[in-house]
Amino acid sequence: MSNEHYIERYGNLLKQETLRTLEDKIWPNTFVLEAPEPFPGFYNYYSDHPVDSKPLYIYLVLKKLYTLEDITRATQNIQKYFKTDFNATPGVVHIFNRKIDVIRVRHLDNFSQIIDLQRGYMDEGIEFKSKPTRKVEGPAIIRIKKFFILEEKQQGIFFDMVEKDHGYFLIPKQIAWKHFEDITRQVKFNWDRPFFDAAVGHFHVKFGIQDMIRIYYPEMSEDYLFEVRKKYLERIK
Repeated sequence: MSNEHYIERYGNLLKQETLRTLEDKIWPNTFVLEAPEPFPGFYNYYSDHPVDSKPLYIYLVLKKLYTLEDITRATQNIQKYFKTDFNATPGVVHIFNRKIDVIRVRHLDNFSQIIDLQRGYMDEGIEFKSKPTRKVEGPAIIRIKKFFILEEKQQGIFFDMVEKDHGYFLIPKQIAWKHFEDITRQVKFNWDRPFFDAAVGHFHVKFGIQDMIRIYYPEMSEDYLFEVRKKYLERIK
């Protein structure tokens, strides 16, 4: 991806997903979570037709906290030979009052690739947490650290050049998670186009921070993103 108009950013995203323990096709006695529906209601995220056999978002649970450099170098080395152009980024999952360090993985072709990917990370010195005695399933708050490749359509409005139908807009200040949930609920209940998924986060820019909101909407358009931004900004005081 070499378009000179694209912008590279590093930042964070915070969102809620329902996660559950994945028990098959993983390295023995390791802890892996999956988000079977990362964008509730949007079954065509990867395809125009539902695909039951493809993992969407997978979370490899780590034995300890690794640095961004550790995870990035390991991922970079694995990508040199791995058959699928997967995406991986470090993160933290909060579920049932537990804090879990993870690698979030996207764009695997099938579940059988998970065990090969785990083997690759183990070869790079990354250790995974043992499977808990009880199955974990429920809502989780997830914070991920990631790199973005963006195109700025208008000032403060961006489209993701890697993830389809993902858009971002800047907001004037940081929003606590509970406040963000409340605002999102207000926007959805007071609009005739409420079927979107939202996350809150920030970009690191010029030694500072720009707060933003991420919107996922099938067939995302500049007009739609501009309109949903207006709804949020009306409620951010």
